[in-house]
Amino acid sequence: MRKALEDLIKKSIVYKYDLPYSVGSVPRTIYSTSDDKCYSISDNKSLVKIIYNSIIDYSFNEFDFTERELEDLHTIAFQERIRYNEDDSDATKLKYGFFGEVILHSILKVFFGTQTFISKGYFYNPLENSESKGYDAYHLIEHDSKVHLWFGETKFHKSYTQAVNDVLAKIQNSLSDKYLSKNLLALRKNKDNLNLKGSKIEKILDDWTENPNIKIIEEIKQHSIELVYPVIILFQQNKKGYDESIKAIPKYIEEKHKLEKYDLSIPYSVFFVFLPVENVKLVKSEVIKWIESKKPLMS
Repeated sequence: MRKALEDLIKKSIVYKYDLPYSVGSVPRTIYSTSDDKCYSISDNKSLVKIIYNSIIDYSFNEFDFTERELEDLHTIAFQERIRYNEDDSDATKLKYGFFGEVILHSILKVFFGTQTFISKGYFYNPLENSESKGYDAYHLIEHDSKVHLWFGETKFHKSYTQAVNDVLAKIQNSLSDKYLSKNLLALRKNKDNLNLKGSKIEKILDDWTENPNIKIIEEIKQHSIELVYPVIILFQQNKKGYDESIKAIPKYIEEKHKLEKYDLSIPYSVFFVFLPVENVKLVKSEVIKWIESKKPLMS
């Protein structure tokens, strides 16, 4: 990630507190196995700038940067790596998934120190002209022979209830051996595009290629690999202010959703990242304007 962009993210996305939070007795969500994280954004323009400039990092692996100029990569991203069609209506453009996904990518990299295993852009198919399937981020942390797969999810809606409902409607499927296996199969198909050569998970995928009869989940367990599932919710802050906006979410989840057992046989952790935004539509609309006017990128 470019240093100027990293500095902008650190300056503009500000950590506030964890949940549970003693002030106001705000609990973490009933779905979270570790503390939730709450951030604020300094201003709308900074968020627009972060999204616009992070599109390259979300769409390409770092080794791709040495081969093309940033402006070229930005153009290619909209042609081949993310869903974007200038002929779509404004209403359709505002529903694109990349707005939240690039923020998920940036927050994981900058604040949690993850490494991009493979950029999500590799999974987009221009012929389908639809959002790419699977997890919203494929990151990992590998240290002292321990591997944590950070395969995340994000929603960016005006209403926090819609964002939460969308995530929790699919969490039972997302946190399952079957879904994880399908995503690892997609990684195996993209083996030549992996960003971390020589990693433990790459070795497992190689072994799987050589012997497709091995049970991949059993291999994952034998290597003590864990799944970390961060869920980033961007939503419009309500009129009562930041703290009340945050406080409403765990309460809503507990009242409207039931926690069920997941069909996932490897160790996992789940936590939410909440980021209230002053004006969701304004931010997305401004990003679209920057895209279509080809605003210069940060170097």
